[in-house]
Amino acid sequence: MSSPVINQDTIQEVLSYLRGSEIGKLRLINKECNKRSYESWFVNLNLHRTNNISGYFLERYERGYNLIPVFSMRGEIWITKESPSIFCHKERPIPEYIVCKPTTKQYQIIPNPKVRSCDKSLGLTVTGLQPFRYKIFRLSKSPGMTRNLRTFACEVFDSDSFMWKRLKNLRLPRTDGLILSNPVQASGFLHWRSWNHNVIRLCPKTETWSFLHTPNVGLFPELVSYEGKLGVIRHWINNNQEDVHRLWVLKSSFEKSWEKVKDIESIGVEHITWIPSNDVVMLSSWDHVCLYNLNTEKLNLVHTNKDFASYVCFPFCSDYERVDLDGRRNGPTNAN
Repeated sequence: MSSPVINQDTIQEVLSYLRGSEIGKLRLINKECNKRSYESWFVNLNLHRTNNISGYFLERYERGYNLIPVFSMRGEIWITKESPSIFCHKERPIPEYIVCKPTTKQYQIIPNPKVRSCDKSLGLTVTGLQPFRYKIFRLSKSPGMTRNLRTFACEVFDSDSFMWKRLKNLRLPRTDGLILSNPVQASGFLHWRSWNHNVIRLCPKTETWSFLHTPNVGLFPELVSYEGKLGVIRHWINNNQEDVHRLWVLKSSFEKSWEKVKDIESIGVEHITWIPSNDVVMLSSWDHVCLYNLNTEKLNLVHTNKDFASYVCFPFCSDYERVDLDGRRNGPTNAN
């Protein structure tokens, strides 16, 4: 007697009560589950049933950096990465580096890195939940240049040791360079884009670098995370002479080949800054930011600005459970 086949809708109903980490494991063994679990209706239902919160911070660049908070926070801060907790860099005469969880109002000041540089990029990855552990990676420009190479200093802060340490310098050809922007986290790696449209990838576990090319189709590549994988969006004119954003996704973290996923209508907006689900994208232009539903073609304006500006989006997802930041710490931990 054959085993009964469970309806996919029933599976999704059960999954909607699970935590994100548990859903992530099931995504690996069921392709249909993987696809549907990234649809906006499921994401919203899961957030409601697990009492989690999801959203984003926007950073607007005009004549300096300004934070537009969707979640209320104090201070002028730079927020770097999607995770249960976030990492902030507070600009003062002597900068402060802070790890915080906004939903529980917990924060911890960590030591300053050893390398002093104004030009830098920061990325955070959570390496464990019980106990709570994380790593912060910092890339900065090294002064000078060798005959054939550009050099970038790389440091990592490990919450387990509560110390910064230097890693091997990142070296790129003189004809290329690193765009010091917020890294994209996907498939367990941190990703940056180079001047020559290559992907520079860091493995947080092994603390090693690897490199791959972006698809050589279209213009102005932008890195995104799509369904947990690394994606690249390039501007493209399709067969109907329409201006579109073409989305490519890396087949797996072990390959260097890309597959085309879809064309997203530009609707007169310049950049795709975030893809919160496989049917919703965040679009930004010089004076506004909006969310666009690809299925209903509905636009939701989330921010407008009269002055010329550019935007960076920092996705954020969290629960309301307190985390143990104390661990093996040497610095102050606070909760309001």
